[in-house]
Amino acid sequence: MLKEWGGVVVEVVYSRELEGYDFGEGHPFRGDRFVNFINYFVELGLHKNPLFRLVEPELVDDEDLLCVHDPDYVKYVKRLAQKGGYLSLDTPLKPGMDEYAKLIVSVSVTAGRAVAEGKCECAVGIGGGMHHAGIDYGGGFCIFNDVAVCAKMLLEDYGFKRILILDTDAHAGDGTMDIFYEDPSVLFISVHQDPRTLYPGKGFIWEVGAEEGKGFTICVPLPPRSGDDVYKLVLEEIFMPVAREFKPDVIIRNGGSDPHWGDALTNLGLSLSGFKMIGEYVKRAADEVCSGRLVDLIGSGYNPVVLPKAWTAIILGIAGVNMELKEVFKPPSWLNSPEILEAAKKIIDEVKVVHSEYWDCFK
Repeated sequence: MLKEWGGVVVEVVYSRELEGYDFGEGHPFRGDRFVNFINYFVELGLHKNPLFRLVEPELVDDEDLLCVHDPDYVKYVKRLAQKGGYLSLDTPLKPGMDEYAKLIVSVSVTAGRAVAEGKCECAVGIGGGMHHAGIDYGGGFCIFNDVAVCAKMLLEDYGFKRILILDTDAHAGDGTMDIFYEDPSVLFISVHQDPRTLYPGKGFIWEVGAEEGKGFTICVPLPPRSGDDVYKLVLEEIFMPVAREFKPDVIIRNGGSDPHWGDALTNLGLSLSGFKMIGEYVKRAADEVCSGRLVDLIGSGYNPVVLPKAWTAIILGIAGVNMELKEVFKPPSWLNSPEILEAAKKIIDEVKVVHSEYWDCFK
């Protein structure tokens, strides 16, 4: 039956309760994103496709957060959420937000455990990717860093030695980067819009890690308007060669729909086909280097019409399902301009030069 469909079985971890992770009216991050995604997924009939298994998350507790977060920070978040207040200017906490943030960690940990325990090669955590939260801080709509908790859990509970995290969110994953900046067991690759033009203002080429972790942080800051052709180049020339050399035990990818050309908060140019391409590349890398083991965490994006389609496109790419998704908006006139491609090539070359000290594939 599965051969009839082609592709690989993917567990999709989802909870209706995710809707509670909502920063309020007028905020770009609303909780209806999760329901809109699952409704679209069902509308396409993918819930009936035997390649996809929808599962509920197994809940984590406060203790599980401490493998990454400072105990005082966890207590502070709980106190702040109880009375209501601002974790940062863009991250207001209403009562109960600490529990919803913990639910997102539960989603990602459940996805990681499913892969580590061999229940599936690939698992997708809907809501994951809160990459701006650090050891003792939050912001950028992120409270607890589920990506880092998932990675730490795989290292500590399952004996994995090497984890590759590919962050394709339009914004640099500064929290994840900070957490693993001195850790050679985690190779962190962040592909994002030039931090001179976008929050959080981190993720420059020269940020390569420190101490034993030097060379294990690779930042690829893309010029605004970078589209599918640029992303393909980065995946081919940076991600794939380093993945082959690093040989991780598992790959974690995070990032949602915000690199799309229609996103309200960013200035990149990915199409729906481009998101599917990202899914295809990370699965190809996982097949080559770590027996197919892939954890994919999807939560970001700020165009509510594009978001469910882009999230679905990533999942289709991972699963190898051949289904075309139609764009909602007309492509902009500047899409895939030769000038942007040339600018991106220079950045890629600079990344290779900087990291040739640490990686043979760039020498």
